[in-house]
Amino acid sequence: MIIEYIRQSIFFFKSNITVLAKIHLPFILVINLLLLQVELPVGTVDNPSIDSSLLYISALNLLFIPIYWGATITFMQSTIDGPKYTAGQALIASIGYWPRLFLVFLISSICIILGFMAFILPGIYIAVRLSIADYTCVLEKKMPLQSLKLSWQQTEEYIWPILLGIVAILAAIMFTDYLLSTLLNSIFNDNWYLTLGVNILFDFINVLVMIYGFRIYCLIKQELSATDD
Repeated sequence: MIIEYIRQSIFFFKSNITVLAKIHLPFILVINLLLLQVELPVGTVDNPSIDSSLLYISALNLLFIPIYWGATITFMQSTIDGPKYTAGQALIASIGYWPRLFLVFLISSICIILGFMAFILPGIYIAVRLSIADYTCVLEKKMPLQSLKLSWQQTEEYIWPILLGIVAILAAIMFTDYLLSTLLNSIFNDNWYLTLGVNILFDFINVLVMIYGFRIYCLIKQELSATDD
């Protein structure tokens, strides 16, 4: 089942890569360009100015994420319900979800971070249990706390499909990223243009995790609907 859902996610990604790129790449490009401005001095461990810059970029990214994630969720649902959205239509639609989706990301991020502080495994468990909260928030128009609560309740029987699928996708992406980066750096001697390009490419490919999550969300809803009937 997991392999099949990963295959379906890859197929969806390839079939809709143009729209997904238009939604994600502008935001990914901005964040990566900002990160390039943060240069770590050689031998420096603690640097307040760098810490504040990274904090600023992280906060900016947290503000951006609800826009392009909300747009992606809206677009994916439109491919099922019709008519199929353009990137612009999906982005415009996501603006209305921004306040609620932002709170979902903020609250879930805090919970996950606290979980990771408690020896990592609780953080992973919390991340899995809250993994469909963003889909619930957007597609079912639930409030943030209700979305998180429903995600916790509905993912209880799907922990392993969610975890193993996401780990498999991320492991493949990270391994490919490492091989390509190592190869290009050995040939072109750490060219920062290539580094930027590779970072942007693999940040974009990470949308596969989101597509896989949407597939699991649809599965959960189908099985809940069948149970109710």
